Amino acid sequence: MGAEPGVSTALLSSVLENLLKHREIGLDELAKITGVSVEMAASLSKSIPGVRIENDKVRVISPLDAAIYGLRKGVYYKKITPYLDWHDFELFSKEILSGHGYMVRNNFRLTRPVRLEIDVVGIDLGSGRTIIIDCKHWIKGVSPSALRDIAEKHRARTIKLAENISWAISRWKFFRYAKTLIPIIITLTKPKIRVYNNVLAMSIYELNNFLRDIHYVLDYLGVQPIRIKKGGLDVSLY
Repeated sequence: MGAEPGVSTALLSSVLENLLKHREIGLDELAKITGVSVEMAASLSKSIPGVRIENDKVRVISPLDAAIYGLRKGVYYKKITPYLDWHDFELFSKEILSGHGYMVRNNFRLTRPVRLEIDVVGIDLGSGRTIIIDCKHWIKGVSPSALRDIAEKHRARTIKLAENISWAISRWKFFRYAKTLIPIIITLTKPKIRVYNNVLAMSIYELNNFLRDIHYVLDYLGVQPIRIKKGGLDVSLY
């Protein structure tokens, strides 16, 4: 899929790269850097989701919205990923989960009785379904063997949370509604491995569809969420 009609992918890439790099930049400066007219710079900026123009300045409101748009239009991912960080992934994941009715917490931490840190937690209060997200900002992607190792660690982290759920509740009251835990690794581009040892791996722009069709996806991939037993001291699979 290419850029907008009449606009080369290279030009879109240049504009997008500079927007993500600066996050806020004057239209005149953007036009000068990319070698186009102010009118063209404004037109291209307006076509990119997550970007606004205010008082002759272009501001990136949602870096991941803009980045995902660029990827879908054919911009090479290495032109984009150096200008994204963990915070962008976490905020975007939080927005998607919130849009599906989940209560969400970023950067959840436990310091006792175990040390534990989770990038994003989303809890559906009605079903008790809890999404445990580990955001990975890989610029060059990751090998299958490395991804399997990361999946094992994320699964262990999720089980540790289930085993210490009473302590988690003391730090965030909504954990009292958690019944099942689904560990997910989120990346920018589609990972080569989709599921390993009941840990899902997906790109950030697949998260919305996953949440919409979650029962179908889990069943299709044979993923069994981790269940929290009474007291939160033991876990098992469905």
